[in-house]
Amino acid sequence: MSKGRRKSKIKKQPKSPRIVSATKATETAPLPPGMGKLAPDRAVVTSKEIFIAAPVELCFDTLTSQLEQPRQWDLVIVNTRPVSTVRGRIGATSQVTLNLGGKERQSLAMISRYRPNRAISWVLAKKPKAREDWQLELVPRGTTVSVTLAYEVPGWVIGHLLDKIMRRKKVEHDLDKTLTQLKAVVESTSRDQRTTGKWRL
Repeated sequence: MSKGRRKSKIKKQPKSPRIVSATKATETAPLPPGMGKLAPDRAVVTSKEIFIAAPVELCFDTLTSQLEQPRQWDLVIVNTRPVSTVRGRIGATSQVTLNLGGKERQSLAMISRYRPNRAISWVLAKKPKAREDWQLELVPRGTTVSVTLAYEVPGWVIGHLLDKIMRRKKVEHDLDKTLTQLKAVVESTSRDQRTTGKWRL
């Protein structure tokens, strides 16, 4: 048998599987073009922060279910209906009704960033363009939770400038109330769980 035929009978060894870091794989999701990018001249951006006397894990668990069912503490997402099999992770998508400064909008929201006990974000898959970013930081005796809500105001130039001013005040008020209600819900749950010994600060 010739050398050429011998070589053809040798089976190629499969390549070793590529190892992907689990941490990097769960941090962010690639977004469709234009999704999550807001036009600076039309964007309303509001950030708020609050201290919650509860473990960071409990705060994060509460936020991961934000797109799964309506939450009494949430004044921005007033109604939700999951439409994907993925839940509470990157790619989880829900049909949502948003209250953006007093105006309700229907859209699809998708979790685009997920860093366990550190950060979670969702973006709208169609207009109006919007995104909500949550950051968590473990501090003595609890957790600092901050949220940034950004969305575009539609309309003609002068009209949307006036709308930005009016809606920004309403959005700031709603975010303040959302964080206050989130704090009350999480701290109440934390107290209940401390009595059973599940959480300790």
